[in-house]
Amino acid sequence: MINKPVQTILKKRPHSYNVVFLLVAVFLTIGCSGSKTISQKQHPGEVHYRIISLIHADANYLYHDQGEAKKANEEALKESIETARNAKKGEVFIFHQKPERKAFLFFPKKDRVFYHYRNGKLLNKGNYSPIDGGFTTEAQIYQSYSSKKDTKEYLIYFGHEIPTFKDRNYHRSMSDMNFDTEIFTNDLKKFSSHFDVTILSTCNNGNPYMMEKLRAVTDVAVASPQNLHLSYMSMEKFDLLEKNDSIPNGVFADFFAQHAFDKLSSNLSTMVTISVYWLTAFDDNLEELSNSYSEHLQKTSKKPLFTDNADCKDLNIYSEPLHFYGMTVFYKAPEFGKKANQKKHSGWGCKE
Repeated sequence: MINKPVQTILKKRPHSYNVVFLLVAVFLTIGCSGSKTISQKQHPGEVHYRIISLIHADANYLYHDQGEAKKANEEALKESIETARNAKKGEVFIFHQKPERKAFLFFPKKDRVFYHYRNGKLLNKGNYSPIDGGFTTEAQIYQSYSSKKDTKEYLIYFGHEIPTFKDRNYHRSMSDMNFDTEIFTNDLKKFSSHFDVTILSTCNNGNPYMMEKLRAVTDVAVASPQNLHLSYMSMEKFDLLEKNDSIPNGVFADFFAQHAFDKLSSNLSTMVTISVYWLTAFDDNLEELSNSYSEHLQKTSKKPLFTDNADCKDLNIYSEPLHFYGMTVFYKAPEFGKKANQKKHSGWGCKE
């Protein structure tokens, strides 16, 4: 049965009312149905591990490879999707944090994209808008679609250096939203109370302050204490989880870091440094290390943002050895410059 359209006589509204009515209609269209989501029903398969890939794209990630223009965040997305498709025993969430645009100057267009894979199949994909400078919205999506099975969890973050202190310039399209080390580490807890391995594919975040904050939420961390070319670590070694999903966290992290280091070292003439931090094995010295570094930063004339770290051992901050039990340091000296003869690295990066 087809219902006949109802005829309604409307009185002529003032022009201003029509404009408001139009904006409300646009808001409802964009705010509600503007999120394109595909969803496939599937009974939860065997999930032996879970990976969360957070890819920051709200900044300049352009580079050139043999004359060809590329974006590091898009390369990270391709590798994350390939990892997800190959994760036959796992569940993978990918969050592509693209710049946030506005419709009619006010309404978010939901430019960020999430992907949810389980057992190698894409189950859910959708657009979303953030509500803050951290990961609140991403964590909500994760909690909505996750299989909830208690299993090993891994997180990898691709992006520019995460600032130690609050920075309103991290997200180019959302300059009013803060992002820093404390926001980052606190928001990881919105996904899970504990990660087995957390990987920071960023520059300069292998520092004492970051590691002390991460210790509350992860067992092992992988990070670069100094500059990391294109802020990029290869995800290829996630295939180890398919071969042995019970691989010890420290062993997996060492293999992952070694592979990323080898791949970068073979292509670069600059310094390459990647460290593995077994945080749960560190003693109270880590807190002392972090406090001393924080005091050092507070004494500087201005808080340095996005400047390359130095090796912490080269600064007059610490008198004790910096190599802790539970650390693995992969280091290649640059082929030229004043650091070319530096044979070792402490594994810790500090702002000068």
